[in-house]
Amino acid sequence: MKRLLMLAALSPAAVLMFASPGTAQAPGDRAFTDRVTLSVTPTRDRTRPYTFTARGRIVPPGRFCNPGQRPIRGAGNCVPIVCPPGATDASYCVRPGRRAICSGIVAVRYQNRGTTISNRPATVRSDCSYRQRVTFRTRLRLRRGSFTVRARFQGNAVLQPRIAPTRRVRAG
Repeated sequence: MKRLLMLAALSPAAVLMFASPGTAQAPGDRAFTDRVTLSVTPTRDRTRPYTFTARGRIVPPGRFCNPGQRPIRGAGNCVPIVCPPGATDASYCVRPGRRAICSGIVAVRYQNRGTTISNRPATVRSDCSYRQRVTFRTRLRLRRGSFTVRARFQGNAVLQPRIAPTRRVRAG
C-alpha cells in the first residue's frame, strides 16, 4: 500500500521511469505513436532571406491500455498505464497525463541531395503540436534551391519515435 501511495504522488513520467519490473506494465513498454504530421510554409520563398516554418502535430493513441495489456502496432495500440503488481482493476493504476504524453523533441532537418543544410530541434507543446522556423540568408548553402524537409519525433517516456512524411520546398 505504501508503494501505491508513493507512485500516486509522482508525476506520470516519473512513474513510468521508476516502476519496478514486477509491475503489470513494465517501464520499457511505450506506445507506438500513431503518426506525426508535417507541413512547411511557404512551399516556395522567392526573396532573401529565405524563411520557412515547419509545423505539425504528434498524434498519440486514442485510448489507454488495460492492466497487463501491452501496446501492439496497429489496432491494439494504446497508451500504457502503470499498475501495482497483481492489479487487475484499472482504478488502482496510474495513467500518464497529457503533460507526459505530449512532451519531447522533434528534429526538423532540411536536406539538399542527402546533405543536411539545417537540423534544428522543436519542442513538443502541451497540445502535442510543434513549430520551428529557419532562415537561410544566402543561397550558397542551398545550391539549386530545392530541398526536402524531414521531421522526426524523438520519443519520450510514453511514446516511441516516429518519422513524418517528407515535404519538398524551394528557395528562389
